[in-house]
Amino acid sequence: MKKYEIISKWVERGSKVLILGCGTGDILEFLQKEKNIRGFGVDIDSEKVSSAISKGLSVIQGDINTDLYDYPDNSFDYVIAHDIVQIMNKPDDVIKQIIRIAKKSIISFPNFAYFFIRLTILFSGRMPKTKILPYEWYDSPNIHLFTIKDFIDFCGKEKIKIISKYFTGIGKKSIPEFALPNFLAEFGYFLITRE
Repeated sequence: MKKYEIISKWVERGSKVLILGCGTGDILEFLQKEKNIRGFGVDIDSEKVSSAISKGLSVIQGDINTDLYDYPDNSFDYVIAHDIVQIMNKPDDVIKQIIRIAKKSIISFPNFAYFFIRLTILFSGRMPKTKILPYEWYDSPNIHLFTIKDFIDFCGKEKIKIISKYFTGIGKKSIPEFALPNFLAEFGYFLITRE
């Protein structure tokens, strides 16, 4: 599966989309090309924002930990938070804001219960490094480590409806839901909305 294709399959053509932590705008650019979205992005890094703007993308500099409160309810058809929830200061608050400002949201994150991570800790006694998590313990941007089960439990507790789920394992291969994704999936994707 192509990069961002999992996200793309959930986004309806012509939708109004906000991408959080958009970086240089790769997802935004992909979705504009593939789905003809009206896309916007937010990122805290001014150099990445400048790079995205130089590609002709609508991106602003902002802090998603605090700036989402400024958006009115249902401002977007979709808000996408790809691989950033674990680096947010208060991910629970940010997710609540995401589902407030979007009709549907796509949240994706590395699964810290992935078997390779478990085995690395068990046998080496050290924080693991993987292709998705290539950091040392001291320079990792990941400040909130959680699992697929943790996220599903959070959604239940907060009355967030999970519309669809998708899991990938080694080599980005699909992991079916019946095949223990909390153990075998390296990455989880969730399409969510308010109940």
